[in-house]
Order: sequence, then C-alpha cells, then structure tokens
Amino acid sequence: METFKTYIAIDDTDEIGYFISTGEICEHIVKHIHMKYSKTTAITRHQLYLHEAIPYTSHNSSMCFTCQLDTQSFEEVKAFILEYITHISASSSSGGVAMVFEKDITNPQVLMDYGFDAKNKVLTKDLAYRIAKEQNVFLQEIKNEGNGIIGALAGVALRLSGNDGRLRGKITLEQSEMLPKELLQKGIVDSVEVVNTNMLIDSKKIVFEDGLKWILKEHKKVLLVQEGQNFYTPLGKEALAVF
Repeated sequence: METFKTYIAIDDTDEIGYFISTGEICEHIVKHIHMKYSKTTAITRHQLYLHEAIPYTSHNSSMCFTCQLDTQSFEEVKAFILEYITHISASSSSGGVAMVFEKDITNPQVLMDYGFDAKNKVLTKDLAYRIAKEQNVFLQEIKNEGNGIIGALAGVALRLSGNDGRLRGKITLEQSEMLPKELLQKGIVDSVEVVNTNMLIDSKKIVFEDGLKWILKEHKKVLLVQEGQNFYTPLGKEALAVF
C-alpha cells in the first residue's frame, strides 16, 4: 500500500510539575510509530504567542514531526495517539492533536499563514477548526477545554513552512570541537550559519559546550553559531527561543 508524508503535532498535554512533558509524550509517540510503521523525522518545537489571554503551561510551544503512513496506518496511529494522550496527559491539561497527509492539504499557504499568526496573535478554537476543515487536517481536542488544538494545528503549519522550529532536546557529540566541514560530513546538520554575518570561515572550529540544537530554515537543519575570539560557539537555548 502506498505511503504518504504525514505531519503529526500535539500541544498542551502537561501541567507545571507533571511527571511527563508534552515533548516527552511526543517522543513516546515517535518511538511507537518508528517501531511499528515508519521511520520518523526529528521532533521540532515551535514557539507560539505569549499573551495573558492564552492559557499555557510554561512556554506555549507545540511539537511536530513527520513520518510515512498509508491510509490504514494513519487511522491506527490516530487511534493510538488519542488513547495514549487521553491516558498519559495531565488531568488539568487541554490537549490537542493534529494530523494530515501533506498531499491532502488544499492550500498550503493558507495553513502556513495560520501557523505564523499563531506566533503573533491570539487565535480561537473556532478558527482552528475552520482552517483544519478547509485544509483536510484531522484535529481533535483531548480533555477539558481542548485549547491545545490551536497550537497543534499551528505546529503542523509551521513545520510545513520549513522556516520555523528548533530541535526538541539536543544532540550530544563525541567531540567537543569540530570544523564546520567535519560536522557537515557527519550529516547531523545541513548547513552552518554565522549570525550577523554571511561569512563562515572553514578553518575556525566550532566549540560545543552543551550539545547541539539546530533550527529549521528553508526545510534544512541549520546550526546557528556566533563568533568567539578564535572559534565559533552554537547559539544557546535562550537565543533560539524565538524559533
């Protein structure tokens, strides 16, 4: 049976002090799909709008990844996710799930516009449901108010754009320093970019103090680095917070 690129995103499934985060829940879903159905891509974290009118746990972010599913496995994965999140998510959470075959999205630009609006505006569940219906996205609330559907749909939209999100977690490297070309040869990232300049000096090493986080830019995994005295250092979590 033919398989298709599938976007899956979740949001708002935890609470402060809860034993498992939304990111960890997403990781468990990824492991299940990887074992039973398909290879999966890395999880990206998408930062959404911070506003007093928006209820969120700590940082208002959603998680998204992609895989390859056929129509039957799509339904099986959907059923698994809904049951798993219902069981594992915090009792006070307002989770939401979004899933779609890329081929079924009727107007990608409309969906992406919604995603970028979610980074700058207060959106409503009614709007999320309308956009999801128009774009053939499966969207469902899990527990309580179900406000997580707003962020879940935005996660799919932003991942689809290829120009938003950063790696969930971090990649630990065996070496503490590496030339840009050595890092690229390992296939961990697609490119290295220096912030505030267009020039990357190939002979300057990148020094890794606490693992590696890439961002998604033009559908590529991009490592952002900053100038040191005689070396580069990757941008830290705070500097990447906008992605």
